[in-house]
Amino acid sequence: MENNVDEIKNSIFGQYMKEEHLKFLSDFYENQEKVTKDIKNIEQKRKRVIEKISDDKKKIADDPRELREYINDSESVLEAVDRIYNNLDQLLNNYRNVEKNFMFIVKKYELKLESFILQQDIYRLSDLINSTILLETNVVKDNERNEVIVDSFLNRNLKYKYGRNAAADFKNLNLDNLEDNLELRVYEKRVELPYTKNEIKKYMELYPQNYKTVQDVILKEFIVSISIFNKHPTLSKFKEAYYLCRTKEMMTIFDSFNYAKSIMFRSDINAYIIAATKSKRQLEDYIYCLENNQLDKFKHFNIVYNINPMTTRKSH
Repeated sequence: MENNVDEIKNSIFGQYMKEEHLKFLSDFYENQEKVTKDIKNIEQKRKRVIEKISDDKKKIADDPRELREYINDSESVLEAVDRIYNNLDQLLNNYRNVEKNFMFIVKKYELKLESFILQQDIYRLSDLINSTILLETNVVKDNERNEVIVDSFLNRNLKYKYGRNAAADFKNLNLDNLEDNLELRVYEKRVELPYTKNEIKKYMELYPQNYKTVQDVILKEFIVSISIFNKHPTLSKFKEAYYLCRTKEMMTIFDSFNYAKSIMFRSDINAYIIAATKSKRQLEDYIYCLENNQLDKFKHFNIVYNINPMTTRKSH
């Protein structure tokens, strides 16, 4: 389709079609291929969800109350999977309709018909492209919400921990029984960042007046309200990337600023991911795995979502 668009861009299509619609046609096959790939991915996730439901139900079969709650939540997750699939399928159908209409016009054009004969066909195609662009935007937003539901389900333990009290979790910790925490835990209202025993010990040694216990360090330095990251996500990503470079890597102000600027507009990275990384290398490893659809190979820390799917759906 790209060659056809380039060929007739300055002729019949150029007269009646907006530049953004021509751009849409030029990118058409690439976008269609991406949606086809996304459909395959969600089909694989559906299999993983079903397998997890089957395994988990065996573990809690003797607890009717928990089993009933689990079934309700798992139904919500399956609904989210179906919503993602249906959105993508609808978008793919729109792409096919665009292609069909476009090729119909091209065939007429190749017959060297007068431009006014093709004008109405081109306007109808433009309307279809407009509706498809709007659908793309809506699909992306809706699927992002549902992906959170699905991913949180696949990464959580059997019982939700979103309501637990953070302070209570760490009150019995001390330097003798403390172990490295290699998990980024995402809850509905807070984020628990990964930490090492050496990091905790260093805080207590350098700032004894501020951090008298292990619990003090964890609560003040490694427990963060999720609103800090989500209220202004673009700015949060810039701040976290700048802090990573300037403070953790000791890079210059200029280099830190430029790197943070290159990260801040990435819609596929959340600010709490940046905050969880201990070095620029860790962040770049995450980006590499993300871009190559290999997050299972990211080994610096695990990302665990402890979010109730039912509550997540309501919050949006």
